[in-house]
Amino acid sequence: MDRLKSLGVSLSATAHERRKQVPVRILLSLLVSWALHSAGQDQWIGAWLVAVAVIQGFEILAMVRFRRPGANPGAVDVILALASTLAMATLFAGTSVAIWANDGRGLEGFAMLIIAGGLLTNVASGIEARSIFFVGATPYFVGLLAMPVMALFGSPSGDPVLTSLASVLFIGAILNVYGRVHAARAAELCALREAEMRVEQAQGAMADRAAMAAIISHELRTPVSAILAGAQVIRDDAAPAQRQETAELIVDAGALMTRMLNDLLDHSKMEAGAMSLESRDFDLSGMISDTGRFWRAQVAEKGLALRAATLEPGLWLRGDPYRLRQILNNLMSNAIKFTARGEIAVEVAVTPEGSGERAVTITVRDQGAGIAPEAMDRLFTPFAQGSSEVARTYGGTGLGLKVSRDLARLMGGDLTVQSTPGEGAAFTLSLRLAVGEPVTGDEATTIPAPELQPSLRILAVDDHEINRRTLALVLQPLGVELATASDGLLALDLLARQAFDVVLMDVNMPGIDGNETTRRLRASGGPNAAIPVIGFSACTEADQIAACRAAGMTDWLAKPLEPHRLYDALHRAVAPEAERVEA
Repeated sequence: MDRLKSLGVSLSATAHERRKQVPVRILLSLLVSWALHSAGQDQWIGAWLVAVAVIQGFEILAMVRFRRPGANPGAVDVILALASTLAMATLFAGTSVAIWANDGRGLEGFAMLIIAGGLLTNVASGIEARSIFFVGATPYFVGLLAMPVMALFGSPSGDPVLTSLASVLFIGAILNVYGRVHAARAAELCALREAEMRVEQAQGAMADRAAMAAIISHELRTPVSAILAGAQVIRDDAAPAQRQETAELIVDAGALMTRMLNDLLDHSKMEAGAMSLESRDFDLSGMISDTGRFWRAQVAEKGLALRAATLEPGLWLRGDPYRLRQILNNLMSNAIKFTARGEIAVEVAVTPEGSGERAVTITVRDQGAGIAPEAMDRLFTPFAQGSSEVARTYGGTGLGLKVSRDLARLMGGDLTVQSTPGEGAAFTLSLRLAVGEPVTGDEATTIPAPELQPSLRILAVDDHEINRRTLALVLQPLGVELATASDGLLALDLLARQAFDVVLMDVNMPGIDGNETTRRLRASGGPNAAIPVIGFSACTEADQIAACRAAGMTDWLAKPLEPHRLYDALHRAVAPEAERVEA
């Protein structure tokens, strides 16, 4: 039955092709009538014309459903259509054999032309499906093979050996032609389907990009509005108390924008297959403890309770702690956002898994409104929320969960969710991580804000004026001597003419970038050839950082620049060699 239904798609093209052949069949039926008259068989002309009319009418009725756009013919319709094709072919093939066998009238060539024409019309009408072609062509093949048999048993029309060879060769030629035509049509249809699929994908991508642009535009307006309003308040010389509150508002808005941009960047890297992971030793118990401390204030501010698992200290594993922390922070942020009252729980289970591995499951459980079953499919879709009401109420880009699940799978694990509407949701991160080695020291400890000598000469190189002005604003409290350059060539010119103590170098610049500028500086042999160069960029991949080091940079910072990290880098740059802390 499934095979018959699948033929229905191909029969649509067959129905249109066979309708075009109706005038040819009418003309052929009149020519056959003339041949019957020439053979002295006038008594068969009426029956012949009636048979043609009946079978042609049957075929038109059987094929009519396949010519209607949007129709959905069933198996019975397919059987009737194939039966009409077989009946039409049998009628003309049988008639051609009868004419060929008629003695002494010289109509053998006409009979062969009927068979040849019938086979060629079936090549055209069955081009998309072999089954349709063979249903219509088989009666003609049978007629061709019957002719040498009839000659063998006494028919005077032709030599049996020659007729047999001619019939076999003709059948082979028709099959060869059909095979080539069918293959070409199949390739054409495949290319057409692929083109249609690509058009649909392109249209879907355009729609996704439009939705993304609308969502990002909407979400960015909130922190941008806060920053602009806060800056206006400070510029209008607000009271000291209000100034402090406004500064905190600007910092929070900037952090929100940074998280959004980081999610966008991570999503783009995932789609391009360019995301890479670190492999380093870290203490899972310390990470869970830090996560609890980090979010406890926001949980309390919303009137919620936080219950975080307490693990044995020194639970060392090997993996990417930065990305793991990113997933946890996304889950915590969502749990707090969607919970109006109740408790947020962080549950952790670590069990041995083979030699030198641990199975880690971290569950973030909330008591929010839960997730409706119909919203589950959209939950991990970028730029989509569980519902329009959720999008209006809570906002957001919908990227956090998508990025988190992609990161989990990149680590060889997964991120799953269980939820009952009205009873909250539980997101579970499952990973297998190798056992790590304890690391001495606290890499997270930062150096206290430095006291730099006021005479420190700094050259800041950045192609964007806003960034240069930002650096000047951040460095102003230090009282340093600051010079700026908008590109690598100008920076090299300044470095050749006057001495500096430190260079702050943007990595991505038009013309010659920061890496090439640093290479040329190191090779110049000038007064600044050996001074510290601190690179900064929004690209945080390990290979890109390594490229900065290879170019001759002595330190590296991620954009957006945080003032205390910049101060720490300057301290490392100007500290005596023995006191320097490698970044």
